[in-house]
Amino acid sequence: MTILKFTISWIVGCFLALWVSTTAIHFYHEQQVITQQAELTFKSDNHTTQMLLRQALAGSAPFTGQVINQALEEVLTATSLTAIEVQVNDRHYQQLANGSYSYPSWLNQLVGIQSYTATHDLAHAGNLGIKVITEHGPAQSLQQLWHSTLGFSASSLLAIIFLNTISVIALVSKHRPLLLIADYASEAKRKQSRSPLPLPASADVKAIVKLVNHLNAQLNNLFKQQANEAVKLKEQAYRDKVSGLGNRQYFINQLNSWISTNPSGGVALLKTTLIDDTYRQHGFDQGDQLVKQIAEELNSNIIHSEISLARLSYDEFAVLVPNTTAKKLQAIGEGMLNVLNTIQAQAGTSSPDCAHIGLLITEKATSASHLLTQLDNLLAQAALTPETPLAFSQESNAAIAFGKQQWKALLIEAIDNNFFRYHDQPVTTEQGTVYHYEVFSSIHKGKDKFSARQFLGAIDELGAGVLFDRETIASSINRLNADHTLGPLAINITTSSVNDPAFIRWLTTTMERNQRLADRLFFEIPEACFVRSPDSCSLLCSAIRFYKFRFGVDNYGRYFKSLDYLTEFRPDYVKIDFSYTHQLNDEVKQALLSSISRTAHSLKIMTIATRVETETQLERLSDLFVSGFQGYIVEKKCKPTLNSLV
Repeated sequence: MTILKFTISWIVGCFLALWVSTTAIHFYHEQQVITQQAELTFKSDNHTTQMLLRQALAGSAPFTGQVINQALEEVLTATSLTAIEVQVNDRHYQQLANGSYSYPSWLNQLVGIQSYTATHDLAHAGNLGIKVITEHGPAQSLQQLWHSTLGFSASSLLAIIFLNTISVIALVSKHRPLLLIADYASEAKRKQSRSPLPLPASADVKAIVKLVNHLNAQLNNLFKQQANEAVKLKEQAYRDKVSGLGNRQYFINQLNSWISTNPSGGVALLKTTLIDDTYRQHGFDQGDQLVKQIAEELNSNIIHSEISLARLSYDEFAVLVPNTTAKKLQAIGEGMLNVLNTIQAQAGTSSPDCAHIGLLITEKATSASHLLTQLDNLLAQAALTPETPLAFSQESNAAIAFGKQQWKALLIEAIDNNFFRYHDQPVTTEQGTVYHYEVFSSIHKGKDKFSARQFLGAIDELGAGVLFDRETIASSINRLNADHTLGPLAINITTSSVNDPAFIRWLTTTMERNQRLADRLFFEIPEACFVRSPDSCSLLCSAIRFYKFRFGVDNYGRYFKSLDYLTEFRPDYVKIDFSYTHQLNDEVKQALLSSISRTAHSLKIMTIATRVETETQLERLSDLFVSGFQGYIVEKKCKPTLNSLV
């Protein structure tokens, strides 16, 4: 807190000023006392000198040098004189006092204590004239002044430090609630969620704490309202009210998003007469209940990562299964039939053709309408053969199609032989500055090239995504260390890695060893992990935050779930799912995009639109709370120099 720091500094300054002033006063007073004392001591020493010399020289004429020198030594020993000289006729005898004095040389220049010298005649019984010259130098007085000042200064400084410490402790203790408020505000500014502050004993500060807690609760409620509003808009636009699944618009968006990424996988379309029969025979309530039951059973029986399940129409259900094989898709189709047969048996009807399914495997780019047309044709074929109500078709192009184990073997071979190549695509802010470069990986084996999108789903299902992620992260770190102008680089983390404790330990150790790269290395985690695996995701995000690296959410807004996970994890940025950022002429889609973007924007989380291909798309996105852009048009403007092969 600035005020508390200023107050403490002021107190320390006052105590230091007090110490300096008291030391100066003591120094001045000691100087006066020591000067007066030196003058009185000199007068007393002169009297003692005359007395001792008379006694030493009495009856000793004629005088010898030995007698006089011995007398002078006795005088110097008995007095504080620094020098004494005796003149007997034409002979001179001089003695200097022994001893060393410790004080800084500048002290004499500062103080200027004078020397005292006196000359007097010493009458002798033999009527010989003896002249005595005595001297008292400043060294002894300066040493006395210096030692006195040092002792007082040290003792007063200790007292000042003690009093200052007590004062600061008392002040900090008194203002501790205010410090907690300041710390609370600072952490809130850094996007860290905090529980309410405890109420202090002080009545005046208690009112402030209550106000801060009230404002914090209001902000949290406001965010929850925004998040719920975004979820409601998503549900209105893309969720079927009866089944709870995605609707036709949702499924078409998912198809378009999948098609735009070099699709490889399958789609299935189920049509059943059981729904219409139930509505006609038993009414709307039982009909709606049947639709919900079918949706729940299909959702729980289809075991595959990253599926998209939707109610396409009144009596049709569609499934998108990326990165799957014909065998796997047929198994999914048979499972869907079993679900309908079981529900039919429970309903007590015996229609042999209550459901039929069309299955389509495709590996080439097409359109959503073309795929749905093919599925309708397959449904028609299946309806013609009630004994085998499942029609299957497979489209193929020249691309190489591998099974999951073959993709894994290729991945391991690529790691062992360094077949990986990396392309860095820029992400820019509204101001046009580069926020980071997303790393896109591919495998180059001979003349064949395989993008990560071709094999990522397959290896992720086998849990081999960990191998891929470790290779990509290690290579990116090597690139960053080799080129200090490179970056920041953003690396996508697979679902299998997020759920693997061994990978999290490896990444933690890697970040600890390379903490200097914290500002140049980002991690992107799929939204599915935040929704489906919050515990594993929390461990990973905590490690990333601890070492001050950054992370973002990929495919933000894809799932029909609450967006409350943003408050818990507080990512640095989110990359909006492509299904929201294309076809922006749709007013519903615009409203939904604005809502989910505003939810992140309210938490000061950067929102990034991906696959921005045209200037028109770029301009429209800028008006919808989108603050970052990635895609062809952005890359073309940046003209990056990082598209190097490594």
